[in-house]
Amino acid sequence: MALAPSKDLIENINNLVHQETQLQEHCLDLTISEIYEFSNAGSLDFGGEEFEAASTSKLDPVKKDSDDSYGWWNLAGGTYLAITNESFNPMDNHSVFITPHQHAREAGLMVNTVIAERVESEPGIRIPIRVPEIGCKIKENARFASAYIVSG
Repeated sequence: MALAPSKDLIENINNLVHQETQLQEHCLDLTISEIYEFSNAGSLDFGGEEFEAASTSKLDPVKKDSDDSYGWWNLAGGTYLAITNESFNPMDNHSVFITPHQHAREAGLMVNTVIAERVESEPGIRIPIRVPEIGCKIKENARFASAYIVSG
């Protein structure tokens, strides 16, 4: 297994916000499109017959000034579900690993590491994030995760 160059991702990704900023040597930065808070508990069992996904409620970003192009989420400490702007097309013999972006870590966020899977019915990639007790402000389209292609 080896890391593929990030240019290999460009052919298989949809909805890039700004390619020149997002494309790094071995990774592609992912941006936040939507944030949801968990509103009702889910259920998890061994066989899946009693599985129930946790309910979520979409949070709306707030603009600092009415003429701003983008708003901010002012998140209290807790766990949230972030949806990326970007999505991936299936790639033969490759896996896409998503890890926290350096800026997200330095802002105190814990971003789950996931293997990206294409879900036809959902735009973007769903990634749980944990905000520290002190909170965190996140701007729309902020880079918060990085995607790496592993070939082989």
